[in-house]
Amino acid sequence: MSKQPILQIFENPSRPRSSTFFCIVSFNQMEAYFRTKELCEDTFSKVYLESNPMPKFTPDLSEKSINLLGEGTKILAFQRRIHRDELPELKKKCILIREKVGKKDPSLRLIPGYVSPHNVILSSIYDDFHRIYLFQGIYAEVIYKYERLQMQYIDTAPEFFSMNEVIFFFNALRDYHIQTDTKY
Repeated sequence: MSKQPILQIFENPSRPRSSTFFCIVSFNQMEAYFRTKELCEDTFSKVYLESNPMPKFTPDLSEKSINLLGEGTKILAFQRRIHRDELPELKKKCILIREKVGKKDPSLRLIPGYVSPHNVILSSIYDDFHRIYLFQGIYAEVIYKYERLQMQYIDTAPEFFSMNEVIFFFNALRDYHIQTDTKY
């Protein structure tokens, strides 16, 4: 009886490269937006990319009845790269910022997420069938996947992400992420 070589497969988990952190800010009052931006820069890092005014942010159906929404929306992307496992802690920091500024503008919402070479991930505190539980009461969902040289909208994502201006912004943010990836 001949001995067959034993095939050994070694698994070597590794931490993925850093990602680009962003926050979607929904608001009614410009003063609240500017204060939020200032607190975000103090908490996270300097903003390196700020969107033009975006269409009104529309959350997932599981969240619509819960929150009063602002008419204004902007997206802030930050200089400091993050590790993906930081997302729950960053979401909690966004909640604290909202509590500080939300007294002046109850519609204020901060929705953090990150951009990687492969996808865009958004955080939430609400469970739903398309979200994955991380920890500390925070969930994550894929909003876009990068396929065939462009961002592809995931059909379970909020309608906001299907709008051309938003897709354009996230494509530009991903391009910037890829171009500057070697620096981090």
